[in-house]
Amino acid sequence: MSETQDKVAQALEMLRKALEEERERLNDPAVSELVHLLRNDRLTLVEWMLNEVGRLEGVWREGKAPTSGKTCTKRHEGRRLPRGESLPRDFYRPLILKALAEMGGQGRAKEVLRRVFEMAKPSLSDKDLELVPSGTSKRWEKRANWERYQMVQEGLLRSDSPQGIWELSEKGWEEAKRLLEQ
Repeated sequence: MSETQDKVAQALEMLRKALEEERERLNDPAVSELVHLLRNDRLTLVEWMLNEVGRLEGVWREGKAPTSGKTCTKRHEGRRLPRGESLPRDFYRPLILKALAEMGGQGRAKEVLRRVFEMAKPSLSDKDLELVPSGTSKRWEKRANWERYQMVQEGLLRSDSPQGIWELSEKGWEEAKRLLEQ
């Protein structure tokens, strides 16, 4: 790698690290409540930028510009796994409910995901443990986050919790209790 190429790779790495630090700061419980109250979309912007930096790092590593005039490739082009190679998104729902119930109904996203991982570990395949094409997270974690989003949409998790905090709603508590009784 030439010196110029090395500098570009270092610059992308520095930008990625700075964005990750900003994401951590915004997810800090002391800051996240204020960010939520102000309806600040900065965390969404940081997540999007991290995704874009990951994509740029991949393009830079491959050394090939995208074939079209666009800087991004078609979503999921040739990247979707065949059915059954990784756990379905809804596999994570009971695990999220159980983890939150064990944590008293709410918890920081990282801690909830850590607990979900421990419960899911025996069932996870190698594909589940791979990074998604954007390179920002592992497949199991991305699917658990999408399931969390779906649970918010269905009213099982509160939509008004501070950023970075996952919290059971009344409906979610009922579902969690039902699961724990089984």
